[in-house]
Amino acid sequence: MAKSTKLTRATVSALVEELIAEHWVVETGTGESSGGRKPMMLELNRSAGCVIGLDLRMTNILLIVTDMQGTIIRKSVHPYRSHTGTSGFPSDPDQLFEQIVAVIKKERQALPETPLGLVGAGIGVHGFVEYPSGRIVFMPHTGWKGLSWKEGLEARLQLPVILDNEANLAALGEHEFGAGADSHAGDMLYLSIAGGIGAGFISGGELFRGSGGLAGEVGHTTIEANGLPCSCGNRGCWERYASERAVADKLNLQYAPGITDRILRKLREKDPDALSAIREAGIYLGIGIGNMMHALNPQMIVVGNAMSEYGPWINDQVQEVLSTRYSYVRSYQVQVRYSRLGEDSCALGAASSVIRSIMQQRS
Repeated sequence: MAKSTKLTRATVSALVEELIAEHWVVETGTGESSGGRKPMMLELNRSAGCVIGLDLRMTNILLIVTDMQGTIIRKSVHPYRSHTGTSGFPSDPDQLFEQIVAVIKKERQALPETPLGLVGAGIGVHGFVEYPSGRIVFMPHTGWKGLSWKEGLEARLQLPVILDNEANLAALGEHEFGAGADSHAGDMLYLSIAGGIGAGFISGGELFRGSGGLAGEVGHTTIEANGLPCSCGNRGCWERYASERAVADKLNLQYAPGITDRILRKLREKDPDALSAIREAGIYLGIGIGNMMHALNPQMIVVGNAMSEYGPWINDQVQEVLSTRYSYVRSYQVQVRYSRLGEDSCALGAASSVIRSIMQQRS
């Protein structure tokens, strides 16, 4: 640490002692000497406190609790409830805001006792979110715009709260704990594909956000000039052809809770219409991945969210497109993988973003 920061050993020792006294880090023994005194090894104190990560999914809230190293302690699913007690996505943003507060407060009461307690909460939003303000610009599946929840949540919960785009947080989760964790890929593109397509791009080990924090809305890039109309107002958007919703539309199935299981069942039964629809989605996915490869040149592309469940049925099409349309793909050294974390990617990334933020403030 002294070498990296160019600070004196005495200064580093004093700062480390402060972090130890405040429970943030712990000593884990001595390391190998490179010629001088053996260095003291340190790591984040995993038992110092807890972090909550939430994923505001289409059908429910997924909540996880982690320790300070991102290990999941507990996980729970909370169905949405309206004022009338019926299920389904809340009809107005105030209802959802109040449910978020209630869910976190309830979970907080059940946390194990730790020196620092609950240190923060991260929330993944399926929509356009400004950074670092956390202002929700637009949630496509509800039409809600301009929601400034961060300050209100922090005031009600008396906690630091981070709101970010779902794909960004899922990218962080997969990079640190999932498909990218053992690859040493500093540049990784995560594609969140379910009802739509979003992306989170890790560049040099950090999230790339663009000038306003809105980078990654790749599902609304045009892949067919005069193609199918999209809810965004454009035509021929990538997500109209390569998403899970696109497969459901091809099969004339309502895109509703349980759709993944319904489609998977058809695929396992070798339903010809389902096989045709998923193969077509795989082709369009491969074409879009090729576009991303050219634009960003990542070391790895991770297909996540619901579409990762279809890996065995789409991977051949994706690889065939990459090998035939982009015969020079090897020069890019890109790997296409499928999510290891499954549904936990976003919530785990949300927790990780809180830990990162806290440690950056402490450093």
